[in-house]
Amino acid sequence: MNLYAFKKRHAHFLLTSIGISHIGDWIYLIAINLMILHMTESPAAVGLLYILRPIATMITAGFAGSLVDRWNTRNMMIWLDLFRAVLILAVPFLPSLPLIYIFVFLISMASSLFEPASLAFTVSLIPTALRKKYNAWVSLTQSGAYVIGPAAAGGLFAISSSKTAIMVNGISFLLSALLLTGLPKLGPASTLAQEEAEQSHGHITKKWRILKKDWWVVWHFSKTHVKVIMIYGLFHGIMIMAAALDSLEVSFITQVIHSSDSQYSMLLSITGISFLLGSFIQTRMVDRLHTMSLLGYGALLFSTGYVVYSFSHHLVVAGMGFVILSFFQAFMNTGYYTYIQNEIPVSMIGRVTSVYSLIQSFLEMIMIWLISRFAEFQNVKSAVVSASLLQWMVAVVLLGYCIYFMLLERRKLDSTSRVIQ
Repeated sequence: MNLYAFKKRHAHFLLTSIGISHIGDWIYLIAINLMILHMTESPAAVGLLYILRPIATMITAGFAGSLVDRWNTRNMMIWLDLFRAVLILAVPFLPSLPLIYIFVFLISMASSLFEPASLAFTVSLIPTALRKKYNAWVSLTQSGAYVIGPAAAGGLFAISSSKTAIMVNGISFLLSALLLTGLPKLGPASTLAQEEAEQSHGHITKKWRILKKDWWVVWHFSKTHVKVIMIYGLFHGIMIMAAALDSLEVSFITQVIHSSDSQYSMLLSITGISFLLGSFIQTRMVDRLHTMSLLGYGALLFSTGYVVYSFSHHLVVAGMGFVILSFFQAFMNTGYYTYIQNEIPVSMIGRVTSVYSLIQSFLEMIMIWLISRFAEFQNVKSAVVSASLLQWMVAVVLLGYCIYFMLLERRKLDSTSRVIQ
């Protein structure tokens, strides 16, 4: 890792880039859904968009970490932003639906590569002592995009069309890439890895050996850092259940609670405001909270929100559940990302997170399929209640481990202080 003097403007550039990208992502998500729906008038055609992302992640995850841990992550992020910008700007002019799906798939692959690159770059850029505070601001930025993005999309639809909104998203990636050029060049994280990459240039067999070696490195890390992988797995278990629950959200709101489209839209707006409020509050108090407390208690309250929502029969109660889960999601995310950034070495964070994202994507697809089948054979209410209770139990286990590790840490500090005295 290159040595550099940390400057606040570096963090500001990165945060601004993240904010612009997330606002663009929301505009793109809404616009591409409407564009496909208007072209086909088929909900199944829109649903296919949601399947492309985990498939793209599964394809790229096997090698993404190997690239991230060997390449200059800043440059990699810039080129991925430019690549996505070009593809997104081309989408409104594509002549056929299959071609649009191909471009959307390529965009999803680029996004799957961008995520571990961004994580590795953040660990290199932000000093350890500042990561918790920085992650709190990232949550605030993301929650702000959650509110601004859909509102911006609505404004664009009012004065133009979904195609124009998609082009605005492409421009947002160009702006993001421009901001990233103002950041220092950090990486590759491992000099040895860089040498291996240069020696293997043009030799598929050698590259395959390096890839297998990387997977062995991740396996060895997992065996020797069981605590880290346990926390990682439990957190993503909660998020897999959240994805499964979200897949039935519209059906639950319309068929169980019998709410209208306008009421559902209002519910999402309240959720976004709650997310923004929770993110803002945690930036003010994050320095006084232990990372494990943010993660453990945040995860439990996040899951509690889903339980309240799943047992609701009225819009008001469902809204309370949404407010609870969105408010505490910021606390949970800050605790998780700070923990992972501090516990996984920067030289291998790309490989570890990418390999496990492959597993996560596969399990997420299986869980979404299972809960959909359960809802079909039983009913939507039973499926949502069962999934939310399972998620809550996983959160209880995660909180238990977090408390246990906090007590161990406190005990070590106490014994160290006694030795010093």
